This record gives sequence, C-alpha cells and structure tokens, in this order.
Amino acid sequence: MSVSVFLSNRSIQVVIGDGRSKRAKIERFFEDDVPEGTLLNGTVINEKALEDTIRGTWSRHNIKERNVDLVLNSPHLMARRIEMPCLTGQKATNYIMNEADEKDIARFTDPVIGWYPLVKNKKTQNVVSETAEKEFIETYVKIFGAVGIKLNSVHNGINLAVNMMQTQVGRGTVVYMILDGMTLTTMLFTGGTYFNNLSTRVYSQPGTVEFAGEIRNAVSAIRQFATAQHIEEQISDIYVAGLSVDEMTSLVAEMQGYPLADVIKPIVCPSNVSMRSGREKFGSFIFSFAGLFDTVGGLTLLEALKKSSTKYETKKNVLKVVIPYVIVSLILLIVSVAVLMVMIEKSAKLAMLRVYNSDESVIAAAAEYDDMVMEASVLGRAQGSADLLKEYIDSYPKPDSDVNEAVSRAARDENVQVSYDSYSASTGVLNLVATGRTVERINKFIANLMALDIFENVDYTGYTFNEGDNTWSINVTCTLAEGKEGNDGN
Repeated sequence: MSVSVFLSNRSIQVVIGDGRSKRAKIERFFEDDVPEGTLLNGTVINEKALEDTIRGTWSRHNIKERNVDLVLNSPHLMARRIEMPCLTGQKATNYIMNEADEKDIARFTDPVIGWYPLVKNKKTQNVVSETAEKEFIETYVKIFGAVGIKLNSVHNGINLAVNMMQTQVGRGTVVYMILDGMTLTTMLFTGGTYFNNLSTRVYSQPGTVEFAGEIRNAVSAIRQFATAQHIEEQISDIYVAGLSVDEMTSLVAEMQGYPLADVIKPIVCPSNVSMRSGREKFGSFIFSFAGLFDTVGGLTLLEALKKSSTKYETKKNVLKVVIPYVIVSLILLIVSVAVLMVMIEKSAKLAMLRVYNSDESVIAAAAEYDDMVMEASVLGRAQGSADLLKEYIDSYPKPDSDVNEAVSRAARDENVQVSYDSYSASTGVLNLVATGRTVERINKFIANLMALDIFENVDYTGYTFNEGDNTWSINVTCTLAEGKEGNDGN
C-alpha cells in the first residue's frame, strides 16, 4: 500500500491506497487538525507540535505503513512545467538549472532540484521541475524520521492535481477552482491540455456574498489571461472544490446574473480514482489523492538531496587530507617573504624619517600644529558641553519603547531587519517593513509577532524582491491589544 500525506496550515490529510501513474485505488482516507501556529505557508514554525500531530494521527487511525509521499503547496517549493531534450540524471538537472529564471533561483541560498517526466517524445520530453531550499526538505525528513516514518518523495501538490484532473477535462476550455484554507488555486485547461494556474488569497468566509465576489474576481482574472493568450473558446465548465454542500449552494445562488453562473458546479471525482465510499468528499482531498499517483522516472528532491550530501562529504574528506599540507607550505612561504619585505621596508622608512625630521618646513609645521592643538582643546570643551546637553535631551523616555523592544527581539531571533513606517497610539496600529535574506525567515518573524500577547492582530501583504541586495521585503501591520498602546502619537 502507498501512503500520501498532505500538510497545510490547518490540517494533515492521509490517504492510503494503491497508486499507479495514471490510476489510483483509495482504501482509506482521513483528516486531522494541525494546531494553530505549527505551519505557515509550508514553513515549519513548531517542529515539536508537528511531530506530535503526525504521531497522534498514526496512532489514532492505526496506520501500519511507515513509508509516505509528502505533498505540500508552499512558495518554498517552486514547480515549473518545461519542455526539454530527452536527458537523464545530472545532465537533466543542469539543463533545468540553466533554463531557470535567474530571479527564481536567486530566491534559494542552497537549492536542491528534482524533476519527473510527463510526456516523452522522440527528441524532447515535458517534465515538472521542483526546486526547494535544502534546509526546507531536511526539516521535513527530520520531523517524519523522529516519529519513525520515512519519506519516499516530496512534491508540489498543484502540479500533481493537474496531472490527476487532466484525464476528465475533455476538449473544451475548463476551469478548476480549489479552495485550501485561505488560498484559492485556479487552473485553466483548454483543448484537453493544461494551460496555466493562478493562486490568490481569499479573505471572505465561504457562503457569504463577499466570498462569491472573490470567486467572480478569480474567474475574471483567468478569463483575462485566456484572452491575452488568444484562447477564443468560451469556458464550458467551472468546477469548484473545497466547499461544503451548503457553501456550494450559497455560491451558486450568489453567482446568479453573472455571465458564467450556469457553468459553475461542484467538482466530481474523476474516473481514474476509485474508492468504496466517500466520493462526495473528493473535493476536500484533491491534493492528498493526487499524491497517491506514481511519478515514474526522473529525480526526486530527496534523491537530489542525498546526492548533494554525498558529494559534499566526499569533497570534505579530500580537503581534510590536502588542506593541512597546503596551509603549512603557504605559511612558511608567507613568513619568509614577510620577513624580507619588513627588513627592506624598515630600512627605507628610517632613511626617509631622517630626511623628513631635518626639513625646515616640517619644523615650522610642527610649531603650527602645537598652536592648533591648543585651539582644538578650547573647541573640544565647547563641543563636550553641547554633547552633554544632547545626552540629557536623549535621556527622556521614548514613546512605545516596550513595543519597539518586543518587535526588535522577534526580528533579531530570525535575522530580519525592521524599519518603522508609522505608529498611532490612538488606534494602536503599527506599520513596519520586514526585510530578510529568505522568505522563510520573514515567515518565522511574522509567526513570532503573532505569538506576542501585545498584538491583537498581525497582517501582512505580498513579498517584494530587492534585486540590489538579493533580499525579500514585506509590509506588516500590527494592531496592539487593548491596554497595550503607547502614550504618544505618531
């Protein structure tokens, strides 16, 4: 039996069954809650809490299997679909690296790259490449290993779902909309072929008028994209997943009057997924079901991680033997040259000093210098009085010092730089900009802010990549809890 595990900010889903490259037979599937603050966009915030959650799920559902395929949707696990020559092994990895966008690769400090084939032709092949930070993958390997579970693979969930759903799209232009927590993923298929996907954040509660408005905006965005790509065929079906029956009914009712209202419908389980019961729950388990399908061939991220670690250890062992001899030889050479150079330099300097000290202009300049020292002493005393006055002024208490210290401490723990835009004591709103080397560090900094009891709410916008220094920035808005505001204004 194969086991697929999908992790999100709010839950862990486990699917057990028999997975092939084009079909899957589901035996059991279930979902448990993940404690709040454990995961944030794929970044593990609390490793111990995640270990306990996985251990509890395995015990609660009496799962015997100890080898799993992990599925994640995270900005730290980048996936691309590309067409490339029929290469294998390291040659394929090098080709993918060379073809990657420099800005995308610049996001990673120590990347590992995996890939798996989709369609293979005579000279070319379509593949999905996956890139992640080495530390990101190692964290999940360590956490699952701590509870006695081995990871077979780690994959991006959206592309696995695309492969699974492609069998039922037909020849028309079809849209799939999958809601996972606060993330809405919209997939576009046309002519039986996957074309593109867009991921947006949803702020409204499903079943409300505002949520229906966000769905309309997402559909409009994908229609505009289709028009820009000269896709002339009208959208024939819009399948929505991740909603309850009541939420879906409410959405259809609120969409009445919209041009595509009559083609919006709940997603149905595709024919290549079979199960004894529970087909009506397919929409809530799309990514975990997709993880059961086998990705044959290529190089998984875990295999790439293992190879990179092996190369590193081999290189390190060689360097351990060679470096000491090289260092000793260099030291001896440097010392010999340095002694000779010092002797030559000292002799030359001594001769120059003798000539310099006997120069009449130098003697006159020395006398002028003494006069300037006396004048500087007087000015120094005046400057000292001014500095003391400034020190007295600066010693007065600064507004919101407790709040500033709490924010600085949260940033310092994750090596994140913080600059303040504004603070209003009357509303308790603090606006700041967080800058870090990686998105993962910034996410942890935001999680640290959320854990502070002085803030009632912490919200943030999208990331901005700073090409000048290869850093990431994000605007963060913190609302102080009642009674925590400072005594001063902006």
